[in-house]
Amino acid sequence: MNGSIYERELAAILSGSRSAVERFTKKIPPEDRGVVSTIIRRPFFVTRSAGSLGADLIAVRHDFSLIIEVKSSQKRTIAFSDSSGKRQEQAERLNLRCQQAGLFLMYAFRLKGIKGDGWRLFSVEGDPAGRLKLLYNILPRLHTTASNNYSLRWEEGMPLVSFIRYVNMEYMD
Repeated sequence: MNGSIYERELAAILSGSRSAVERFTKKIPPEDRGVVSTIIRRPFFVTRSAGSLGADLIAVRHDFSLIIEVKSSQKRTIAFSDSSGKRQEQAERLNLRCQQAGLFLMYAFRLKGIKGDGWRLFSVEGDPAGRLKLLYNILPRLHTTASNNYSLRWEEGMPLVSFIRYVNMEYMD
C-alpha cells in the first residue's frame, strides 16, 4: 500500500470522520472504543500538505496545533539514514521550522499488518511553547543513533488510542 493511504487514514481519524473512527475501533479492544469515539465530538481540522517540502498533515483545533509527518513500514524500525539521508534532512528541516514557530514536529508511524492499534506517535527534540509543551512532554522522542541519525522504533511510540485519550481527557464520559 502506498504511504498516502495511511496519511488519509490518520487524517480521517483525527478529523473525527465517523466511518474512519468506526473502522479503527473495530481493530482495538472494546474498552478503548469510547476513548477513540471522543474524537468525533472533539475533532481536529486536518489538512494534507502537498509536496515534499512540508509535513504530511497539519492538524489544528483551539487547543493544539500539530505538524505531523507520517511513515509506514512492515518493519518495526525505520532508519532515517536509509534512502540517502533524505528522511534525516527532511526531519531536521521541518524540526527547525517548527521550533521557530514555537511548535514541535510529530511523527506518526503506522506498522503494516498488525492487529489492533497500528499507530505509534513520537516527537522530535524541541522546545514548544504554551499548552503544547504539555503534549510534547508526554510523547516519546525519536531514537537518535550514535551518528546522530533519527530512527523510529515502533515499540517505543505512544499508541494513537493513548494520544486521543490525552488530548480529549476532559471530554471523556
